[in-house]
Amino acid sequence: MAIPSVDLSGAGSMRALCCILALSLLVPSLPLHAARPYATDDARITPEGGCQVESWVQHHTPRGGRTEFWALPACNPTGNLEITAGLNRLPTEGGQPWNGNALVQVKTLLRSLDTGIGTGFAAGATARTAGSSSASSPSSLTSAYAYNVTSISFAEEAFVLLTLAGIKRDRETQRTIAMWGVGSETRLYRRGDQELLLAAEVFGSDSGSPSWQGGFRFWVVKEKVQVDAVVGRQIGSQGLDRSWWSIGLRLIGDGMLR
Repeated sequence: MAIPSVDLSGAGSMRALCCILALSLLVPSLPLHAARPYATDDARITPEGGCQVESWVQHHTPRGGRTEFWALPACNPTGNLEITAGLNRLPTEGGQPWNGNALVQVKTLLRSLDTGIGTGFAAGATARTAGSSSASSPSSLTSAYAYNVTSISFAEEAFVLLTLAGIKRDRETQRTIAMWGVGSETRLYRRGDQELLLAAEVFGSDSGSPSWQGGFRFWVVKEKVQVDAVVGRQIGSQGLDRSWWSIGLRLIGDGMLR
């Protein structure tokens, strides 16, 4: 199925862009990464006419520690096209200045997870907004990527199996990298609008060792406010230099573009 066309001259698209920009400005004031902060995305998108913000802080534990900050606002102006435009701030090694990056992504579903098996595609690009440039990639565009997500739900999404397969073109190394991920969500508790989920995944690429992540997601208000806590580590690494933890907040607003 082709990605739905978007009339960029329409009022709905203008409201989508305005909402994304407004949410980007609000994120820094939130208490601090779908699927946040997991690498294995799911076959879900923001509700039609709605917007969301996923924001998180991720701390790595080498000597001295390094901390990342992420904010990814997204809107769905057409019903089956989620548009994400966000920023991050990444640490560097050896006391060098921090790096900043911008991300733009579109995502569409071929089949909704409500049917039991959901599948879709996403594509995006990242660009450097701060920090030093690589001699092999003097422009600000650092990578482009595309991937397929397929999710299978059981017992009304009490358990969901997640898979991802994709490719990324890294302009700094001039390499095309294959990406993969396998994950799951397990509902541990549900009462009214509150829900506690256990999430876990293994992910990697054709370059380097794979990694794992696991943690909890808690819907404070179902499909409105979610918080999460995650720990992860690269498989086969020695010591704590390739371990991390993350905490995040997700806010969803329905009908913001209507």
